[in-house]
Amino acid sequence: MSVLVNESPTKEFKPIRGLRQGDPLAPFLFLMVAEGLGGIVRQAMKTNLLTGLKIGRKEIEVCILQFADDTLFLCEGYLEGI
Repeated sequence: MSVLVNESPTKEFKPIRGLRQGDPLAPFLFLMVAEGLGGIVRQAMKTNLLTGLKIGRKEIEVCILQFADDTLFLCEGYLEGI
């Protein structure tokens, strides 16, 4: 495994231990995963795999809300195929 720093990979290292509660690296890793999830949801909305809820007068489509360590999905559900 390696990490990109200013678009350049660092020296490779082998992860040997898990994270524990209170580990200072945990919030950073959570942000990386949360940002990746947000990107996947945005891509799914662009390709019409997910349909969000339209909110407000301008009908802004919202499918995911993220704040701190909370994630809320707001998508239309379908009973087809069940």
